[in-house]
Amino acid sequence: MTSTAPNPLAAAAAGFDAVWQGALDAIRPGSGVAEQLENMNDEAILRLLDELGAVQHAVEILAARVVGAIALRPSPSGRDGTLVRAAGYANPGVMVSERWRVARARGAAIAEVGAAITKPRGLLGELEECPFPAVATALESAPGSDDATEPAADPHSATAEDDPHDHGALGSPRAPLSIDGAAVIVRELRNAGRICTRPELDAASVIAIEHAAHAPLQDVTRIAKLVRTRLDQDGREPRDELLRRAERCTIHELPTGMTLLRAELAPESAAFIRAGLDALIGATHRKPHFIHPDTADQPDGSGHPMPDGPSLIPIDRRRAIALTETFRHLAGCSSAATELTPVTVIIRTDHDTLETGLGTATIDGIDEPIGAGALRRLAADANLIPAVLRGPSQVLDLGTSTRLFSRAQKLALAERDGGCAWTGCTHPPSFTEAHHIRWWSQGGPTNLNNGVLLCPFHHHRIHDDHWTITIQNGVPWFIPPSHIDRHQTPIRGGRIHLAA
Repeated sequence: MTSTAPNPLAAAAAGFDAVWQGALDAIRPGSGVAEQLENMNDEAILRLLDELGAVQHAVEILAARVVGAIALRPSPSGRDGTLVRAAGYANPGVMVSERWRVARARGAAIAEVGAAITKPRGLLGELEECPFPAVATALESAPGSDDATEPAADPHSATAEDDPHDHGALGSPRAPLSIDGAAVIVRELRNAGRICTRPELDAASVIAIEHAAHAPLQDVTRIAKLVRTRLDQDGREPRDELLRRAERCTIHELPTGMTLLRAELAPESAAFIRAGLDALIGATHRKPHFIHPDTADQPDGSGHPMPDGPSLIPIDRRRAIALTETFRHLAGCSSAATELTPVTVIIRTDHDTLETGLGTATIDGIDEPIGAGALRRLAADANLIPAVLRGPSQVLDLGTSTRLFSRAQKLALAERDGGCAWTGCTHPPSFTEAHHIRWWSQGGPTNLNNGVLLCPFHHHRIHDDHWTITIQNGVPWFIPPSHIDRHQTPIRGGRIHLAA
């Protein structure tokens, strides 16, 4: 009797069922799903959501495997090429989208990962290596197999005695890489695959996965672009030029009466737009003002008072207001809300790139790197702030004699944290304030190891819910209170930096 490998989906489903049963209230379990959920305590229902994510992850990996296998099957008739086309679909991504009734982008991601991790057969029927073996390994790694992202010797770290799994945020068992993260890495590295060897591509895959393990998707995207750029450094300058030539801006009126403004900008152009809008929002975010006294009673339209402190107005709405105000100011309107706010564009590069003109640089808020030529143009055209890595810097640790963080320190924190340091928060540095981890009034020094950038919302969460923050090797870690996670598992925050 032969044994078969365990089905990861069945294992994930069994784990979910065990967590569900354990989460039920012992006295009042409830008669239906809604009532059972209502009777669960806070920690149990959060853990349940995490386990449900593990089931979804297993489903998506199995789906990628199934789609990859279908994509390699020939048409039964032998005339239509593949089984996918014989079934009436243009490609495997469309097949997933239509059969699952999900967005095309979602189907494309699953199909792309499926093609990357599926072993094709050679001319003699033998199995060959899949295009991205490191991605396949990372996707199917057992939760807890990669501990590279856990801080060393932290007294608040979770112990293994309560649970056989290693847990991520809020006790969630997670593989190091998601399907969406894998799709981003595969897509970016395929773009560089034409100009590098197979060993170079495999090594780049390993580097991208190591840095992207357990990271939010936006960080995975940025890391994948940086790794792709390293593979294609000789092609950076032509790529910069191609991106500039592809810039477009269209304006047309929608049937709803709204006007759609769409702009596709190269990284060096987008840097000014993003930094300018965020700077103007940041200025109005800190002080109330009225656009026009006749319309001051409007709560969220053009003419609303920008509130003091955290705003209920979404960021995209605030950017629309800031964009309008910018052009209102340029038109010379006397009712413009505020003078244009000085814009700070932060570009990071290394010392060798500055000296030799070879290499790449990155811009705050823009994932796509730029080449040395674009860096020189920006330096000539703007009053930018270069963040030079491994080079001379200002004194950044002021001790306890100064209460407020200096501008240089805030820029250094922005370089380290990338904006609000809370994991997954997308607020840029202009929406944050430097927070003393150990309060200054209690003897906490005003230096980088005692500072962290937080947006108002997460600043309140730290104080109101009693989270703890530690800085280890320049990385902020957020430790939840026991009533949120009984293991108090540290959660990595800040910007993930690609190792040199």
